[in-house]
Amino acid sequence: MGHRNWPQQIEAKITDSIRFRFSLALLLVLAFCFVLQVVSPLRLNTDAIVLLSMGESGAHGGGFLDDGQKTVFPPGYPALLAVLLSLGLAHSWVIVGLNMVFLSIGLVAARSLLILEFFEDRAAVLMICSFSLLSYVAVKHSTIPLTDVPFFCCSMCCIAAMSRIATADSNWRFVTLAGAAWFLAMAAISVRRVGLALVPPLVFAIMRSSQFGVLLKQLSLRSKLIVAASSLPMFIGTIYIVLRTSSLSDFSVEKVKISNLVLQILSYRLTELGELFANVPLSKMPARLQIIVPWMGFFLFLLVLSGLATKRREISSTEIFLVCYMGILFGWPYYDARFWLPVIPLMGAYSVLAVKTLNFPRVAVAMYCIVFATLGFCAIAYSMRISFAGSKFPDKYGDGYLRPTYCAAFHSCRDGGDPNKVNAKALRLLREYE
Repeated sequence: MGHRNWPQQIEAKITDSIRFRFSLALLLVLAFCFVLQVVSPLRLNTDAIVLLSMGESGAHGGGFLDDGQKTVFPPGYPALLAVLLSLGLAHSWVIVGLNMVFLSIGLVAARSLLILEFFEDRAAVLMICSFSLLSYVAVKHSTIPLTDVPFFCCSMCCIAAMSRIATADSNWRFVTLAGAAWFLAMAAISVRRVGLALVPPLVFAIMRSSQFGVLLKQLSLRSKLIVAASSLPMFIGTIYIVLRTSSLSDFSVEKVKISNLVLQILSYRLTELGELFANVPLSKMPARLQIIVPWMGFFLFLLVLSGLATKRREISSTEIFLVCYMGILFGWPYYDARFWLPVIPLMGAYSVLAVKTLNFPRVAVAMYCIVFATLGFCAIAYSMRISFAGSKFPDKYGDGYLRPTYCAAFHSCRDGGDPNKVNAKALRLLREYE
């Protein structure tokens, strides 16, 4: 009977090999496309201007302020910009290049996490990484000096370290992984306030580890006191970092009924998720289709919840992180699809688990993947068109609001731009980070 199964086994191995090579080739093509984006001039938006201004202020010894005023943004990313300015390396290609490095490291960590906790199929893991890059949210924001990509790197590395704490087979490995996870969690919090979502899974990962119990049993009372005393600075440091970097000064819900606020936030989140599922921003959709976007978001939300439910008997720090992250977002009264960028690989993984569990028709899944990938490559092509626009960059990037500013900075517009509409602050930053 075994000999009769050889053809099927050989065929399965060949199929797996082809799938793996295809997924690897797709990921390499996408990596190449993203690397090409480093030639892009500095792309600004409202938050990027504030972050660049904070970096400039920090480099000149004025603290991480924006025009002398405190901001709601943690100092982690502006501190990096300040270092680049001090070293004379704060050029557009360096800033975008660092984003690509952060994105790459984050995807490597995500791949490690997915293999360890989700799928043994390497091809499936590589496809999830590829489709994360094909998301228009990743394409759009990987070229802008924002905190989303650096946070993605810190959070994925932190979760990957947490997942290995459970398998630590020695005290040294346990302590090293726990220390690394703590450091990465603090780095994430210093980059984005939502990094607080990493604290509960970190505590869970440490307390759940069998090595933690072994370590406590092996230590004498004196050793335990020494460990507790040495851990005190880490605890105080955590509180200090949270208090110094996290602020809710922009959380304004005055004169709004709680019921209206809840409905508004729910609408925001479902619309964002709908954009992720459709892989098209709402502003680029036909008006007739915009009404179904929240329903697409609701469908994606149910998929992710279904995927989480498949792991209910083996809950790990990854599930706790995603639940905490989503919980924070569902309490945040502002709208932006990029809020979901740091957890796109995880949402993809849980969606795949749900699709497998619910036995969705393969044809429907394949058609959706083809459409998603096609739209993703369109987003990459559009972004590359902007990056290589040359003298036409002011006309190609954004909604035209900063066109006069780019014209003044690059002296590339035939009409010279409207000098009365130049954003003086953005122009100064473009010259500072030239």
